[in-house]
Amino acid sequence: MNATLVDSNVVIDVATEDAEWVDWSTAMLGAASERGPLVINPIIYAEVSARYDSIEALDEAIPEGFYARAPLPWEAAFLAGQ
Repeated sequence: MNATLVDSNVVIDVATEDAEWVDWSTAMLGAASERGPLVINPIIYAEVSARYDSIEALDEAIPEGFYARAPLPWEAAFLAGQ
């Protein structure tokens, strides 16, 4: 089983029901969820949080039951910065 690290833009599309992208993003999440868990990390969480006034509203929009939360390995942080 393969996990999919979900880009913050896809999370935002679905959480905000973006008129242009919600259908595509929902379909991609559905397909990915059939292959394994959907995962976000602290950077994705932080990027999505800019759209919300409270942590409670954010956690409601991106529930732990739907998105697994994974730590960010130091190596991945280095590569992201490159």
